[in-house]
Amino acid sequence: ASKVVGDVGLLDLEKNYMILVTKDGKLVTLDFDAKTKATQINPTPAKMADVGLGSSAVVQYTKAGDKNIATNLEFKPAKGGD
Repeated sequence: ASKVVGDVGLLDLEKNYMILVTKDGKLVTLDFDAKTKATQINPTPAKMADVGLGSSAVVQYTKAGDKNIATNLEFKPAKGGD
């Protein structure tokens, strides 16, 4: 599995994908499904719907063809929200 660190720039819960913006400005598209585990860094179990835009995230993923499939996601909510 690979790992990518960045901020959540887009989260599409209908099409089950997200875009992470790395510190060097690279956009990484990641698909997820019901098996993808999301954990708030507190640590608190969470759902993908709890991950807000601008959240700082570490995503573990595997490659399947030309897609990156997220298997595990740890995130810190963006400051300013709760």
